Amino acid sequence: MIPRFPAFKPIELTDRDAVEAFLAAHPPLASEYTFTNLFAWRETYRYQLAAFGDGFLILKTDHAGRPALLQPLVAAEKRAAVLAALEYLRGLGAAPVIERAGEDFLAGEDWASWPVTVTEDRDNADYVYSVPELIALKGEKYHDKKNLLHQFEKRYPGAHYVPLAPELIGRSLLFQHEWCEERECAHNDGLQQEMCAVFQMLTHFESLSAVGGAIELDGRLIALTLGERLNAETFVIHIEKAKPGVAGLYQAINREFLAHAVLDYPYVNREQDLGIPGLRKAKLSYNPVRMVMKYRIGEG
Repeated sequence: MIPRFPAFKPIELTDRDAVEAFLAAHPPLASEYTFTNLFAWRETYRYQLAAFGDGFLILKTDHAGRPALLQPLVAAEKRAAVLAALEYLRGLGAAPVIERAGEDFLAGEDWASWPVTVTEDRDNADYVYSVPELIALKGEKYHDKKNLLHQFEKRYPGAHYVPLAPELIGRSLLFQHEWCEERECAHNDGLQQEMCAVFQMLTHFESLSAVGGAIELDGRLIALTLGERLNAETFVIHIEKAKPGVAGLYQAINREFLAHAVLDYPYVNREQDLGIPGLRKAKLSYNPVRMVMKYRIGEG
């Protein structure tokens, strides 16, 4: 049972039906707002849930113990939800701020008349791409990607795509463990947090709405991806991992997964770059067709 605000409870699998029912009726643009994503990152951000109006408020707490709220998941009472969220945080003695509010949440509201400030959060903006373009990789703008893909296919003719199924979860977890050893996740807080989220998605795979795929070579998985429906036009990728040092492997898992599992969607959301220069360069190199902007809402 999800309590009414101002009471909160930790997000659990039993909350899936209620949250997904709201998201199905009010599909988001921002990648954060799927139950799979919220559940997977619940330990890192200590996500808690409260019922509010026709939807929910989501409380998060960072490693320094600082609370904030995510964009309210409400359709009919946005002003009430925003003001209640900021007042709640003020009562905790915390900076009153709502994080990662999607452009669709802000649309249609006269924010200038509200006692709040709205600030663009470019580091958390989502990259959205054309699915047909990323499958075909046609033209000069994809020349380097296609060349890497051809290199991989020529060097590893035995590699093949497999859809993620329950019987592959054990090997998927082994692959993730090996990937983290090679990338030295133990010495990187961000990679450790991501490893925890990937573990949650994989171990609870059958209880979540995500679908996935992998590249297999000589009986071992060498690349893994996982995502889910975000809205009627867009699929969101939550995980994409490839064995380090294998040229063209990221291009292969990206193309194969889209071709096998995402053909019903014109667009794919590949989430944000977090302000990391190398990640921003990589995401821009795939030629996004648009960005989903996000914002921080604070006191006016």
